[in-house]
Amino acid sequence: MKPSGSRLRQLSRMDIALTAFLGLASLTLYVHTLAPSLLYGDSAEFQTIAYTLGIGHPTGYPVYILFAKLFTLLPIDEVAYRVNLFSALCAALTVGLVYLILRKLGAQILPAIYGALALALTPLFWKHASIAEIYAPSAACLAFILFAVFQWKETKNPRWLFMAGLFGGLSLGIHTIIALAAPAVVIYLACSPLALSGAIAKSKRGEGLRVRVKSALLGAFVGIIIFLSSFLFLDWLDSPAGYYNTVVHPSLSVWSMTPADFDSPFERLAFLYFPPQFKGQFFNAPSDEVISRLKDFAAQASWNLWLALLGFVALFFPRKDSPSRWREAVPLMVGFITFLVFAATYNVYDFYVYYIPAIVVLAVLVGLGVNAIVEVFALIPKLPRFSPVVLGILILIAGIYPSKNIIASAWKERIPPGLEDWEGYFFTSPDARKFEAEHIVKGIEDNAIVFTDWDNTYSFYYVAHVLQGRTEMDFHETFPQDDVTQFADSAVAYIEANIDTRPIYFSERPYQLVNQYKMTRAGSRLFRIERK
Repeated sequence: MKPSGSRLRQLSRMDIALTAFLGLASLTLYVHTLAPSLLYGDSAEFQTIAYTLGIGHPTGYPVYILFAKLFTLLPIDEVAYRVNLFSALCAALTVGLVYLILRKLGAQILPAIYGALALALTPLFWKHASIAEIYAPSAACLAFILFAVFQWKETKNPRWLFMAGLFGGLSLGIHTIIALAAPAVVIYLACSPLALSGAIAKSKRGEGLRVRVKSALLGAFVGIIIFLSSFLFLDWLDSPAGYYNTVVHPSLSVWSMTPADFDSPFERLAFLYFPPQFKGQFFNAPSDEVISRLKDFAAQASWNLWLALLGFVALFFPRKDSPSRWREAVPLMVGFITFLVFAATYNVYDFYVYYIPAIVVLAVLVGLGVNAIVEVFALIPKLPRFSPVVLGILILIAGIYPSKNIIASAWKERIPPGLEDWEGYFFTSPDARKFEAEHIVKGIEDNAIVFTDWDNTYSFYYVAHVLQGRTEMDFHETFPQDDVTQFADSAVAYIEANIDTRPIYFSERPYQLVNQYKMTRAGSRLFRIERK
């Protein structure tokens, strides 16, 4: 009885061995170029709250924080390094999963290796494999979802759909952008028939669709429950180093809110997942900016885009050992376009990090494109049997060769590619940020309050709370909205409530408060305010 759907390849022991090899090789590369110490901004935040179990900035990232917490327990180096290591492991897992996805889709070994390495050596992906961020873990989550749905297609085991749904639900607590993969997965489930024909298929089709949807939804439900439980747990802990205390509580009036608007877990959840400061930024970049971004992406992707297009088209053509795989082509292209459009239209300065999920899908399509070239070459009559293998090796070498200088330089300098000059500073002078924060923190009282900018806030928290155990100190972002430079009325009320019992400092002179308080310089970097 002929299958009605595309036949996907079963994985062999060789595939598992090569997956392990690619993962370990990637991990070795990423660990060798791993950021060795405390970073800056969001990365410093993750390095801190992974240890203190605080809620992060929107969207909170509770599942990521709990996973990263496990890495802070490792008996190696210091906490900041361990959280960076979590990104490296997730990135290496993603590389291995891309290889498995390609093999599952019928790619030969060498093209599958090509696709995996195309992802591993992409500078943007490599950079985020080397720092504490949520993009490598979210990429691993996406890659596993794709692998799970394709594994379900081959095995017809609903447990794989459950696992895909589970990771989809969990992704809400890692990085919500992965939820954009949902339409692609739904389309795939809807257009994937049972491997039956005739009257049996007709009678079982409705039942099969219900089973697959039920399995996926059940997994998603469990994942969402775990995500919500993680959030409620961290919300209950209410770490003093979390986003609530650092940013929100002192500056509630910036968002026209009162404490009563932020006093229940679900109000706080809504604030994190529907943040007022990001309203109007989704799909809101100017059209000329969107076109410019897409052109830059195409230029960076270079000829890989042509390979990806070839891989997409190749899935529509039958092969000697299976029918057309057009059903697999549809979710890959829908997912790629969805992620790409989101990144290109998101009106924030660091929009480019949202390309990473699109790059994961692109790597799969690139591997399929290389595979199409090798398979077409194999159809040429009278060629030696080993010719396709030789061609695959040559393409693999040609693909890696342009990156050889980048790889060699990164390995020698122990710095990932794709860094801006100011970012490279945290690799070449790894403890500078920590020493700077220590210099400031050591000169102030154990119960001090410090208002500063976002990039410094978590450097201070990391030194004070994580390294020194001085957990009575509080550090707050002075202006939590980029377009609002007026000191919040609620922050003034917060100062009034504490100024008689706690020393209060600013890292920059608070000119808006000069008429209300006496100001004195405290050391070389701080200003202290007191009652007149």
